[in-house]
Amino acid sequence: MEENYFAFTWKINCFNELVVRHPNGSFFYSDRFWSPRGQGGKSININVVNEQNSSHNNTGYLWRLKMFPNGVDKKSNDYISLYLEAIQTHYEKQNNITGRQKKFRLALYRVDSNLQTTKQKPSLVIDRHTLETKFEFNGVNADYGFARIIALKELFPSDNTPEIDLLVRTQIFEDTMTSGEGPSSMVIVNNISLMPFERYFGEERFCDVEFIFDCGSSMKAHRVILAARSTYFESMLGGEWLEGHMKTVTIKDMPFDAFRCIVHHLYTGKLEEGLTFELLRDIYSKADMLRVEQLSQMAAERMVNLMNHENWDQILMLGWKYFDDRLKDAGQEFAVKHWIEIKDTDNMKQVMASGHVDRIVELVLQSFFTPNNARIEL
Repeated sequence: MEENYFAFTWKINCFNELVVRHPNGSFFYSDRFWSPRGQGGKSININVVNEQNSSHNNTGYLWRLKMFPNGVDKKSNDYISLYLEAIQTHYEKQNNITGRQKKFRLALYRVDSNLQTTKQKPSLVIDRHTLETKFEFNGVNADYGFARIIALKELFPSDNTPEIDLLVRTQIFEDTMTSGEGPSSMVIVNNISLMPFERYFGEERFCDVEFIFDCGSSMKAHRVILAARSTYFESMLGGEWLEGHMKTVTIKDMPFDAFRCIVHHLYTGKLEEGLTFELLRDIYSKADMLRVEQLSQMAAERMVNLMNHENWDQILMLGWKYFDDRLKDAGQEFAVKHWIEIKDTDNMKQVMASGHVDRIVELVLQSFFTPNNARIEL
């Protein structure tokens, strides 16, 4: 069943000029806009701020988009960074609502400004996968999105690229309502799994379980926080397993750094910055095992942002192994795009030796029928 959503489109005129004027780390905002709360059907809003009385009642959410044309940081230089930011409404402030859990999707379209026509049809540049997060109105977790949604060279392959207007489209999916309730009686979840626990990470005063590792490292944590944030830990520490009665739990077959990052996410809802590809790969596979789905998605997105000629094969095969379309499609797209450079490499030999015959055939056929690769002898 297709989910209902609200769509907002932000038109950015003369995007080429903004790229020149905004250095790395510099950003600008869209207009603020409202999305309806739990109303059926699909609606479109193009650069319209409809205040109505939404700030004083429970009928809408307030948002804006935030763009860094040359990347949010040095690691994202030469990429566009794009985020959806939640803004606390008067209603939320008056009722002490400190955050909101939402699913959303971001896409970019281009319109060539020099087209000699009055009807300019936008062409899709990239449509990213759906994200879900808990927005918090504390200035730290107020926005969420992509540090590298697309490389600038994908928009401007040469210095002679004509001037373009950019369209940013966000889809914000509807709330899930309790059966029998209407839009005006949405349930405000005061769930322990959504409460901010960040200040307790690394705080040993109330810790009641310690994890030890083969490398000799150890870390302490709080059972109730881990159990509230993960069904895996709820089973492990809630008495169903032998470990449920232990104050010290030995962790096997999991690197300490990966486990620490997973626990950090359970406390904060975040994935730490500056992690290596190898550590992200471990986090991804272990988070999948521990059924921490949001962290798996975050690690996958971070790996895709770090994809290069040395690791594309690992991303592709992770996508195959875990049936992750995001990783599979990204790895396959990279392989097809760089087929000439990679077809005889050790990375390709690893892919060919993986045993995924049907998927290898799909990859080779796609590369062969891509125009730039059509004359390549396999």
